[in-house]
Parts: sequence; C-alpha cells; structure tokens
Amino acid sequence: MYEWNNYMYQLQQNQQLQNEKIKELEERVFKLEKKIQENNSLTVDKIEYHFDQLKIERLDGTLHIGLSPNELANIDDLGIPTVKQSTVVNPVNQQLVPQLNQFVNERGPKMIRELAQKYKKPIDHKLEGDIIHDILGQIPDRIQFYENEAREKHQINHPQQLESFISDHIQKEVYHSLQRFIEKSEDQKGES
Repeated sequence: MYEWNNYMYQLQQNQQLQNEKIKELEERVFKLEKKIQENNSLTVDKIEYHFDQLKIERLDGTLHIGLSPNELANIDDLGIPTVKQSTVVNPVNQQLVPQLNQFVNERGPKMIRELAQKYKKPIDHKLEGDIIHDILGQIPDRIQFYENEAREKHQINHPQQLESFISDHIQKEVYHSLQRFIEKSEDQKGES
C-alpha cells in the first residue's frame, strides 16, 4: 500500500511539473505570437524625410521638372543640382524652399499614384522615392528661375506677390512634369 501511495504521489508531482512547464511554454508562445503580430501590423502615421542623410545608390532615369525633351538634348550634365551658396542667402529661397519641399513631400506621392493609375503605369515605391528626391533637388534652381522671370518679365517685386508667383508656377510645373514623365514612362514592375 505504501508503494502504491508513493507511486501516486510521484505521478501527481510529475503531472504538476508538466502542467507548469506547459503553462510556461504557452505563455512564451503567446508572447512570441503577440510580438510577431506587432511587427506585422506596424503602421506609420507620418514619414519624415531627412534628405541630408539619404543615400541613393542607383537612380534609373531622371525627372527634370521644367524641361522639355528638346531642352534635355542640350544639357551636358544630368546630375541632381546642388544647392548653391548664393541660393541659400536669397530670402525668397529661404522662405520658399521649406514650403515647396513640404508640398512635394506631402502631395508628390499622391500625385504620382494618381497619375500612375490614370495612365495605367504602375510606379514602385523605390522609383516614387527617387522621383520625389529628384524634384526636391531641383527646387532651389527652379525658385531662382521663376524669381528672375517674375522680376524681369512681369515686374513683380513685392515679396508676397513674388512668393505667390513662384510657388504657384513651381507647383503647376511639378504636376505637369510628373504627368509627362509617367505618361511617357515604361511600365515599372517591382514592389508596390
């Protein structure tokens, strides 16, 4: 009888140890599943681009806002223009560069997606990012171009009118350039 009680006691102890081990394993599985779900359901509310830290290793094709295909033939260097020291000193540029950068960062991707859908030419996220980066690189030069045009051709010198003229023209130019680029582009296959 004593052996039988001892045997039952050991069985009960083993069962209790196994139950604890099962409970511990279930908790670990639950935590891992929760962690996987959190990683898979990651949502991004706002993306902020810091282009001074961005490195583009490869850019296939270039979007040149404000240039027609005929004008492209006369250009020697098709690289992304760098911000010139004189451009940074210009008060109009100091006001408009952040505004227009914000416009391009906020509205650019939506315009690209809408135009890609309109022309049934899918654009992958990498190319979309490259296009936005290329446009941002051209903004200071386009501001200078439109500032010169406003002052010389239209005799606009009042700061608010000048900024409005430049901003309106660049925003329209960005849209029309994106439209021409997507309309004439080959279908881009890749990650969406």
